[in-house]
Amino acid sequence: MEISKAFLGGILAGLAVAVPLGAIGVLLLKEGVQHGIRRAWTAAAGVAAADVVYCTVAVLFGAVTAPVVTGLAPWPAVVGGLALVGIAARGLVRGLSSTAAPAAPDRSPGPRRRFTAFLALTMINPATLVYFAAITTGLGTVSQTRATSTAFIVGVGLASVAWQILLVAVGSTLKTHTGQGAQRVTVLVGNAVVGVLGLLIVTGAVL
Repeated sequence: MEISKAFLGGILAGLAVAVPLGAIGVLLLKEGVQHGIRRAWTAAAGVAAADVVYCTVAVLFGAVTAPVVTGLAPWPAVVGGLALVGIAARGLVRGLSSTAAPAAPDRSPGPRRRFTAFLALTMINPATLVYFAAITTGLGTVSQTRATSTAFIVGVGLASVAWQILLVAVGSTLKTHTGQGAQRVTVLVGNAVVGVLGLLIVTGAVL
């Protein structure tokens, strides 16, 4: 029974982290629009892997690591926000240049590089670690045994990867059912939103 409760708690905690649509979620939608689910699913896997890593660290060492992460503020948020702004600027430049030039061959990163890029981009923001540390502290039963800890982490991973892949699938559906003009607009809007969110993250961290 405790294992089932831990697993369900992990699913709920994973959804609570993943469902709010932030900059990473917008990037996943954009990946789906640009590359389709068959190529972009590794980006979703990278985001989910970051959630699993932070969840695992929180379950094992949350009481120790959370204060350390909090003490690093505001630099992780500043770095993460600037990274998002850089990605958005690059995407906007490429998107605007593609409107005035013939379609070029797709030179986007391969599956491994896409996975690594989204893993790193998600882990730049360690607030997820603080969140999971708070959850695991509040739910004392999670870390009672190795089995309950594992069940909680697996629940988080399954919930996260399911949601991230859903975002990519939504983007892929737009790619399938819309023309190139609509796809280009979607990508440009997505990059603009990511850029604005990145700026908000930076200003929120330093002000």
